[in-house]
Amino acid sequence: MSSSVPVSDRLKRSVQAISGRPFGPQVAHLFTPKTQEELERRRGHLAALLLVAVVWSVKHVTGLTDGSAQYTVYGLAIALAAIVGGLAPAAVATMAAVLLVNADAPASAFSLGQLLFALEGLGLAVIVGVIGRRLRETSARLGTAERANQTLTEEVRRARISHDAFDHLGEVAADTAAFVVNAHGLIVEWPRSAARLYGFTDEQMLGSDVSAVLEESWRPSGLDELPAEGDRRETVPRTGVHRRADGTPLHAEFTIRRCGLHDREHFTVAVEDLARRRETDAFREAALRAQTALQRAADEARAQLETLEALTDPAVSVVAGTAGVDELLGRLRAALRAEGVALVRVGRASTRIVASAGLQPAGVGKSGGSMNTGMGDSRVALVHNDAARVAQVSALQWPPTVASLLVVPVRHAGPMAFRIEVVNERRAPATEWDLALARIVADRLASARLLHTPVDSADAVA
Repeated sequence: MSSSVPVSDRLKRSVQAISGRPFGPQVAHLFTPKTQEELERRRGHLAALLLVAVVWSVKHVTGLTDGSAQYTVYGLAIALAAIVGGLAPAAVATMAAVLLVNADAPASAFSLGQLLFALEGLGLAVIVGVIGRRLRETSARLGTAERANQTLTEEVRRARISHDAFDHLGEVAADTAAFVVNAHGLIVEWPRSAARLYGFTDEQMLGSDVSAVLEESWRPSGLDELPAEGDRRETVPRTGVHRRADGTPLHAEFTIRRCGLHDREHFTVAVEDLARRRETDAFREAALRAQTALQRAADEARAQLETLEALTDPAVSVVAGTAGVDELLGRLRAALRAEGVALVRVGRASTRIVASAGLQPAGVGKSGGSMNTGMGDSRVALVHNDAARVAQVSALQWPPTVASLLVVPVRHAGPMAFRIEVVNERRAPATEWDLALARIVADRLASARLLHTPVDSADAVA
């Protein structure tokens, strides 16, 4: 607004602006406190005025202390105002009491007693106000202390619950323990789990050096390897040989970590006895070995069953002709992992190859040589890694590289005998299972028709 506008015009505009709004909201806005402190202060002043008004009314109606001590009751009102609101309401009560104490006297009359009463009221207001303020401050401190006490009580309760849970965990996990050490290597907390694992009591260990059980010095340089303050990452476990109370060694794995984010003076040492873990690992390895052996035995049994099914397969008929005999000999060769298998007919004057599979012989032995092999012998003959002995025992002429021979009799009929010869160019020890398989095939070949059919001498091989 420009300063050159006349004052009358400015007043006229202000009156018009005020008159343009309702009167009620203007008054409400004027008397409404702007802050909570102002509201409390107004309430204190109103309470002081109300107390003085009540005292004056009672005194005026009842005539109490009219003759003497007429200021006494007002002093009580001033004291109550000071207690309720403080020094400012007490001062308001004092001024109101000074005005009302002789309200019916002439306006010009102002005695020395009123002046003294005003001074006494102000002094009483100061004294009671200070005392009330201190009482309020003391009450506030007591409330704060009570809340802090409740917080501490709750923390103590939680600490006891955590301690009981920790003891319970220590009882369940019998191979583990944890204790607290300060930065100087002195044990400051020795729970029951540590006492159970090491055998030392808390009276023996509290305040003692941790090297008594760790068997190593608590070096400050070792603390540099720990996580920094505020870093909660797990430390790398270490292994060592600790000492129990009876002197026996304790093979343990342990980790060291700071107790809290802001505690640089205390560290927790968590220890685990490795004896149970090693026993468990050994048992696990033994169980794995046993499982592997059982699996291998099961695989072998399955393979043997498949071999038996192949050699006893009724679909392979040795009665129909030579095709079934050849198939059966081929399966026997595969089961025994042999280089060659031959079914040989041995006679007094001649030897003949009935069927063969795999490695083929060059021919038959010399005429009459078959008698030296035991034509009517029903025993099994074995030759291992001896080529010369193979040439002597066999009724056939195998290549000179053949070093192992297995002879299994099939059938003996008068001047003729049938047998199976299994040969290998390498050392191949025959097991009981191999002999049983050869026996099974020999029993099946014994019923072959071609072994019962008379053979013309012209068909013989000399």
